[in-house]
Amino acid sequence: MTAPALNLVERSDVEARLGETLAEPEIAQVDSLIEYASDKLRALVEDIDERIASGALRFGLVRGTLVTAICRALDTLRIGIRVRSEQYPEISTTYADSDASLVYFTDDELEPLQPSGAGDGGAFSIRLG
Repeated sequence: MTAPALNLVERSDVEARLGETLAEPEIAQVDSLIEYASDKLRALVEDIDERIASGALRFGLVRGTLVTAICRALDTLRIGIRVRSEQYPEISTTYADSDASLVYFTDDELEPLQPSGAGDGGAFSIRLG
């Protein structure tokens, strides 16, 4: 049996992006989000660990993508998972339908992480005349 893969980012990376030092219970939340986001990105991006090790994929790009998704998820937890908006001074809260994915990556975030090479296809033009 192989050892589990290490997380691709650390709590200190998230704290640096947020500009704050986390305290409980957010430490436990961020640690959980880091593990989940790392595993999720590995499932979405082909051979990510090998490509980082070989230098074919820049680790800073991977770290930035993961930390962005983790901060987005932490912000959702801070506000409230289903809270869409709140208004004051009269307290009014609007709730949204629950989203199944707390940690997610946008297409724009995933695109630069995907392997590229000849034969991938794509759009082209043929000019006649």
